[in-house]
Amino acid sequence: MKVLSFDQSTKKSGWAIFEDGQYANSGVIDLHLSKEATEKRSEKMAVEMCKLIERNKPDVVVIEEVAMTSNPQTLKLLARIQGVAIGFCAAHNIPLHILEPTRWRSSLLIRQGPKVKREELKAQSLEFVKEHFGITNCSDDRAEAICINEAAHRIYGFIDDDDDI
Repeated sequence: MKVLSFDQSTKKSGWAIFEDGQYANSGVIDLHLSKEATEKRSEKMAVEMCKLIERNKPDVVVIEEVAMTSNPQTLKLLARIQGVAIGFCAAHNIPLHILEPTRWRSSLLIRQGPKVKREELKAQSLEFVKEHFGITNCSDDRAEAICINEAAHRIYGFIDDDDDI
């Protein structure tokens, strides 16, 4: 079973692929240098995510739930990106799961709470990826996509359908 996960954003979206429960590949869709307006860039991000789904043909897609931010415009743009991913997967009959940040982090025993700042959460994701996958030169976007995929395997217990035969 191939699972593709995303830690989506309007500038840099991390992605990770696991095959049969094992880490296979990961990267970042990086549009942070784009001179386009934020709305156009977020539209482009959604398209790039769909291209990645189409190219990799996953059995399941997992995306992070949009979390409240202090900026309503950012929340709206992230919701649009998420909506495109949901629609693309629905149109192509690809099951999609949405994981809340607190849920995937707690499944990996990442310390969180009101006193834990965003930078510390990202540092813990980087440490998790280093410790469990041996990946040392990694952006936080890529690390969080890997963590989301690992958490999805733990939470949903993904198995290969061929194992049932």
